[in-house]
Amino acid sequence: MPSPLVKATLQSAFLCLCSALVATYLTPKNPPILALVIVSTLITPPNFLWQQYLEQKLPGYIIEKRASGGEKGEQRAGGDVTIKKRLNIMNTMTKVVIDQTLGSVVNVAFHLGGMAAFQGMPLDECLQVVKEQTWPLMVAGYKLWPLVSLAKFTLIPVEQRTVFGALVGLGWGIFLAIRAAR
Repeated sequence: MPSPLVKATLQSAFLCLCSALVATYLTPKNPPILALVIVSTLITPPNFLWQQYLEQKLPGYIIEKRASGGEKGEQRAGGDVTIKKRLNIMNTMTKVVIDQTLGSVVNVAFHLGGMAAFQGMPLDECLQVVKEQTWPLMVAGYKLWPLVSLAKFTLIPVEQRTVFGALVGLGWGIFLAIRAAR
């Protein structure tokens, strides 16, 4: 059985391939499918570890144990102990802000630089592409990803967050593939 990291990487690569293939039908110029899949495959493990790190440092839920229970939303843990999970709003909002600033700028820069490198551009030109295109792509992403991030941190288990992001990214990937085909 593959590790959760390997599983998430393979699932993300597959979803990227799907979005690139769909994009081939939506644009007259074919997107660079192999480059898109390789860049996606390379960025998934750091993203997976990033999600685990954020959850470890800023737990999304507070676990409360009580001697008696029976309230709505509580689970019996054995004996007379009841466990209740409560959303930690401050940690969740902090994770969203960190993920949508530091996390997203790294992802966008890696994507842009990786795609430029696969086109055979020298390092200085790759860096120029990153410099010129990061902000416009970030602005486009802010129309989708903050809500995805909020949903991810409140509804999705940490080991499935990268794949959830990749699934939502199926549509985003179509956008990126069409953009890369220009």
